Amino acid sequence: MMRVVLIISTLALASLAIGAAGCTSNQPDQAYQLRTDMYNQPSFRHNEDPRPSVPGTVPTKDFEPDLRDSATAAQIKNQYRFSRAAADTARALFETYCSVCHGTGAKGDGPVAAKFQVPPDLTTQKYIDAPDGYIYFVIRNGKLIMPRYYEHTTSRERWLIVSHLRSLQTQ
Repeated sequence: MMRVVLIISTLALASLAIGAAGCTSNQPDQAYQLRTDMYNQPSFRHNEDPRPSVPGTVPTKDFEPDLRDSATAAQIKNQYRFSRAAADTARALFETYCSVCHGTGAKGDGPVAAKFQVPPDLTTQKYIDAPDGYIYFVIRNGKLIMPRYYEHTTSRERWLIVSHLRSLQTQ
């Protein structure tokens, strides 16, 4: 009986030693790196764009222009035409993603605004004069404490949010 306990404890210690050896890090100040997000692997990182298209090819759906900065983004134009049915979808998207901070009227008075840095009033002249492409860029990539919505929305949905914001700015 004592021999079985000794064998089991030896195997348990050996498996712990092997497991700990697999968790070491290349960083000198960190002894163990137990990550659940599969960080060390040859794949795309969170919010990282996939490989660029092959030169000379044409995208077949939901073309996403290469937006590296807001100045480049300011040049792009809305490629979608909107109907009354799209206005309901645009309002629902704005209320889902934007109104929590910016409020339903885009005045910066959403329910979360009091708990964080107060978001800007998007109905001021500064944002009325801002190009649609710039607003699209901010929705896509975020700004300051605003998160990016690149993974949560499609290109069309971001343009719908821009169109809804424009309708709020005219009220």
